[in-house]
Amino acid sequence: MLFVIGLVNRALFAVTRGRVVLYRFGGTPGVMVELAPDGKPGIIAAFRDGDDHVLVADGGNGGALVESSRSATSARIEIGGRWYPAGIVMVEGESERERLLKRMFAQASLHGRYEAKRRGAIPVARLTPQGIPAPEPSGEAFSGI
Repeated sequence: MLFVIGLVNRALFAVTRGRVVLYRFGGTPGVMVELAPDGKPGIIAAFRDGDDHVLVADGGNGGALVESSRSATSARIEIGGRWYPAGIVMVEGESERERLLKRMFAQASLHGRYEAKRRGAIPVARLTPQGIPAPEPSGEAFSGI
């Protein structure tokens, strides 16, 4: 199916000289995380679940992430150019894992869903950032009408 969408997309792009694109393929979202005691920051595939970031491992190279997450004594996460401490909890329960998989697929693009299924991506840990200041209230007026 992705092959057909890609063909149609390329044909339409060529005919309209780039003015019309049916579908934009996006990348996998990630987050900059530092897990202690390793202490080396790195970008890890993740998606948002409320205020939390759910780390995702794939079947190919997720083993190191899973082991680092399990042995981590603390974590830090980069948000808006600043580092914040984060609580880390492993996703163990099958029902929680299924709920998070559904949430991940709901947020992912068509290509993202395909890649996640192809790689066998699974949620492995939940990071809860701590100490993030609340957003400033907006001075703009709002009408519910």
